[in-house]
Amino acid sequence: MNEQRYRAVIGWFQAHPAAKRAAYLVSRGAVAAVYLLYGALLLWLAVWHRTLLLPAALVPALAFWAGSALRARINRPRPYTTLGYQPLFPKKETGCSMPSRHCFSAAAIAVVAWHCSGPLGGALAVLAVLIAVSRVVTGVHYISDVLAGLAFGGGFALLGWQLYALAVGALLG
Repeated sequence: MNEQRYRAVIGWFQAHPAAKRAAYLVSRGAVAAVYLLYGALLLWLAVWHRTLLLPAALVPALAFWAGSALRARINRPRPYTTLGYQPLFPKKETGCSMPSRHCFSAAAIAVVAWHCSGPLGGALAVLAVLIAVSRVVTGVHYISDVLAGLAFGGGFALLGWQLYALAVGALLG
């Protein structure tokens, strides 16, 4: 999106308070739902499937660490900084836009959850996409930031889960 599109979308939300409230609830609610469902998954694994608990906790944590390091290294300015507008919900951060941390975290959690429970992983994937859309619509990320975040988190988690499975197989086998 360019400056005019960001301004038009944000202006529309500013002119429609109910839609702005809904955007806020979706933006915050989807993030909260991901972390609540992930916490529930870890608790369920701790009680019923302890062998999956370590990779389910470790892989998203490593994705978060690696993704945070990558975004600090890239340090891409936020679109509202570069294009000179106010995002729908004010933020102070001016850099570290690529990849979106919300998106790579949600995608990594969704992939890990999918390995443990297909339906839960699917629900979390839908929430990850909802988070991505909300990050662009509210003006805090470029489309490329959220796509990179989803790809990085999902890819990292797929690879991390497979490497963990190979390591365990080699140790036991």
